[in-house]
Order: sequence, then C-alpha cells, then structure tokens
Amino acid sequence: MADLFDVIADPTRRELLRALLTRLEATEGSGEASVGQLVNELGLSQPTVSKHLKTLREFSIVSVREQGQHRYYRLEPSSLEPLAEWLGAFVRPVVALGEPVAEETEELARLAPVRQLTPRARDAAVRIGATAAAVVGRLRH
Repeated sequence: MADLFDVIADPTRRELLRALLTRLEATEGSGEASVGQLVNELGLSQPTVSKHLKTLREFSIVSVREQGQHRYYRLEPSSLEPLAEWLGAFVRPVVALGEPVAEETEELARLAPVRQLTPRARDAAVRIGATAAAVVGRLRH
C-alpha cells in the first residue's frame, strides 16, 4: 500500500491523473491523451511527462495504447480502489457517529468495503475523522 501512496504523492503525477480523469469524465472521446497533448495541456516538458507516465503505468494506474509512433494514455480508476478502501476504513466510523462531513466523504464511506478494524485502528480512525470534521466545520463557519 505504501508504494501506491508514494506514487500518487507526487504533485506532477497528480496533475497528470487529474488531466486524464477530466478526459475520462468528458462525454465525448475515449478518455485517452497522448504525451504531446498532456505536455501542451499541463505546460510540462515531454521528458517529465513521459517519466511520470512510466511510473503510473508500472502501477497500472494508467494504461497505454500504441498506434504507430504515438502512445495514448488512459486512466484506470479501478487500480485506485485500494486507496478508497483504506480511506473508507477511516471515514466510515466518523460518518456512523453522525459527524458533519461533506457529501463526497459520505459517498466514500458508503462505497468503501466493510472491513473490521482492530480496536486500536478503529479508535485512531475515529480520532482522525473527528479532528478532520472539526476542522472542516470551523472552515465552513
């Protein structure tokens, strides 16, 4: 799990993921982007984009389709499910306690698979979630 967190921790890779997600969410098109398109869209150098796409590909976060000399990259959202499961384990107890959270957080808790946490992990998740909810509540006021 730590390796996947390391991969998405990089801000450039997160930018690439956002760009590919935007394409995937668009009603038209296949959700694919070439390296050149990503370079133009994000204002990054071609070697930088290629290097980070290689890392994302190694973790199956993106897939690549080759057509002639061009490579087209596409986000593979299912590869990020372990992250949603991990986060859901921390969010679910907070939502169950009725703490005020954003709609997206409730959705994450609803979609995350139910896994039994150890009592120590559950207590930590509740404390983290309660603190996060308190911060969000203060920011809203």
